[in-house]
Amino acid sequence: AACVGGSTVWVPDKILQLLQGRGYLVCFHPHGILPLGFSFNGALRVKAEAPEQFLPASFNFPKDCNGVQAPVLWRVPFFAPALRMWDACTPATKGNMKKLLAAKTAFGIIPGGSEDVAIHEHGKENVFINSRYGFIKYALQHGYSLILAYTFGENDQFYSLSCLRPLNLWLVKRFGFVLPIFWGKTFFPLLPRGGGLNTVYGRVIHLPTIHDPTFEDLVKWHALYVE
Repeated sequence: AACVGGSTVWVPDKILQLLQGRGYLVCFHPHGILPLGFSFNGALRVKAEAPEQFLPASFNFPKDCNGVQAPVLWRVPFFAPALRMWDACTPATKGNMKKLLAAKTAFGIIPGGSEDVAIHEHGKENVFINSRYGFIKYALQHGYSLILAYTFGENDQFYSLSCLRPLNLWLVKRFGFVLPIFWGKTFFPLLPRGGGLNTVYGRVIHLPTIHDPTFEDLVKWHALYVE
């Protein structure tokens, strides 16, 4: 975590208790150019070999706790080997999502996905969420709880060319991927600029089980989520 200037997680006690159970989604915002908050303050803490260094005493995540990220990352050089080495998440395909949900697996997700990358601006808190209904639908179908987690400092780690936003939004809609041009430290652009990552766990939304939710159901619970 030194490469990002350190990372911390702030979790209320009542959510700590919930995190030791099953049947919840931790929804991380924003994605950032690279999902550093999700990785350092989510996936890697869950899979840490020495959890006592990163987690409260007597605290345990479920052993099958997982995370999902964009399938395209498993086809990108550098990223794909790192994801396989960490073994902390799985491709966010419909099949994988349904398996996790059916098993009531607790897992992390980044609802903004590639669109968050497309609208990234250094120093600005841009989040793509207004038209995101898919994760709400899945959560309703399986009666999951949604836990909101926001990482401050995520959008400060890299600069990017915001003039490419229209192109990248079109690429996401048409092909499902983005081509951001970004840079971090001057001497090594792939390294984040630093400044720290502070992930704060906020509200919990306990959803009912609705096996075949209507669009009105999605709008209702989505509105509560973004409230």
